[in-house]
Parts: sequence; structure tokens; C-alpha cells
Amino acid sequence: MDKIFQKIINNNFSDLKGITVDASVPVPQALINELIEASLKGNKSITSVRASVHPQNRVSLDVKTSLLPWTLNLKLRLDTSIDLASYSSPKIRAWMENNRLLGSLGSLFNALPEGIRLYGDQVVIDLGSFLRTAEQKKYLDFVKSVNIRTEEGRLLLDVKLEVD
Repeated sequence: MDKIFQKIINNNFSDLKGITVDASVPVPQALINELIEASLKGNKSITSVRASVHPQNRVSLDVKTSLLPWTLNLKLRLDTSIDLASYSSPKIRAWMENNRLLGSLGSLFNALPEGIRLYGDQVVIDLGSFLRTAEQKKYLDFVKSVNIRTEEGRLLLDVKLEVD
């Protein structure tokens, strides 16, 4: 069985041409925080981030940084879908609802981790920058849409995959 699955993967799923998958993927807040922690390894400016997920695509972040003596509480509103039409790779976009000036200062001092940029009050997370291998990036070609919803304590991703 493993050989069959490996053959399908090695053939870039061409044996499954025409398949469409619609899935709802619940991502618990604890997993989001683990992913954030892993992405901060080696960052000298941001020492920790704790995310809390709320209804209506709202997320709050408690950010501890070596640049400030206090914890920043940032409130963000997530876009309702992942931008797959972006130039280089898919992006999650969010808008800052508070502490915009402090967020801009963090961007100015290059405090943000690789793959996260701030444009005015918009936070852009480049998902491709977190993928480490060519094989991981290759799977993005199957993703046709991702809608984002939230409820208390978890992010819900409505994903559509297709093998062309």
C-alpha cells in the first residue's frame, strides 16, 4: 500500500487527474501558537507571541519584544480568504485594529519575522516563506481556494483542492 501511495505522490498525483476535494480544516488556537513559536526561532526582536482566536475573523496577539518593556496587545481582522493570486506565493492578509503606530515601528526596525510584512495597517503573511522544501511548495498548485472563518478558539479553513 505504501508503494502505491508513494507512486501517486512521485507522479505529482497525475493518476488522480480530475479529482476535486472540498474540506473544512479546523485549526485550534494551541496549534496556531505552536506554529508561531516555531516561526519565531532565531528572531532577536520578538521574544514571544500568544494568539487568541475570536469570532468574526478577529485575532488578538500578545507580543513580547526585546525593543519594548511591555507586552503589546494587537487586534487584527483577518481577510475572509487567502490570496492565491499573489505574485510569488499565497498570502494571508489582516488589518490592524489598534496600536497601528507601534506596529509600524516594528516594521521600521525590522522586528517582524521573515515572511511577515506590514503595509500601513495591513499585515501580510507570505505562506510560501514558511515552506521549506520544493515538494511542500509543489502542493500549493493543487490549492484552488481557501476561505477563512473563525470561532472562539479556532480558525476554520474551507479548502478546495483540484488535480488538473
